[in-house]
Amino acid sequence: MQTRRARDAPLGRPGHEISVPMTSSGARRFMSTIYKIWLMRHVDVPEEIGRALERESGKERHIPVVAIVNGKSARVTLVPAGGGRYRLHLNTALRKAAGADAGEVVSVELRLDRGSRSLPVPRDLSAGLRRHPKAWRAFQELAPGHRRHFIQWFDSAKSPAARERRLSRAVDALLERALLRPRSRPARRKQR
Repeated sequence: MQTRRARDAPLGRPGHEISVPMTSSGARRFMSTIYKIWLMRHVDVPEEIGRALERESGKERHIPVVAIVNGKSARVTLVPAGGGRYRLHLNTALRKAAGADAGEVVSVELRLDRGSRSLPVPRDLSAGLRRHPKAWRAFQELAPGHRRHFIQWFDSAKSPAARERRLSRAVDALLERALLRPRSRPARRKQR
């Protein structure tokens, strides 16, 4: 589908979104203008689509979806935009593949992404961390996105020597994180 400039888009709701009912495949389609906030480009997801995906996923924030923008797909996450609305950030690769930029109207199709996004832990990383139980525990407690970036960083080293150096740095960083992490305290009661 060709993109249109925002000035040619129909007027109405914020973001000039045009919603289309859910398709038989479970996809939700709409058209929206790409906005730019600092360096990030995004589209606002129509409220009814955001709420439907929220109900379907069972999550109240950060909903994993497969987004098809102008026919190009990517696994992304809807993020809260305030007031019960959601925003779809368009990374550079998706935006360039879709051939669109800020101010243009694009066709968007969203499907809930039920697939796992976790990466397998490389054997050498797993073995090295298991020799240090506190580091292994700190690794397991990382948020899924941080764990994924950590694994990608470690896996980008190809030579055995580089992987060994990164393993040493990883253990040090995780032990430091485990030792310096603030301990959770029991909640205090409010005094009346």
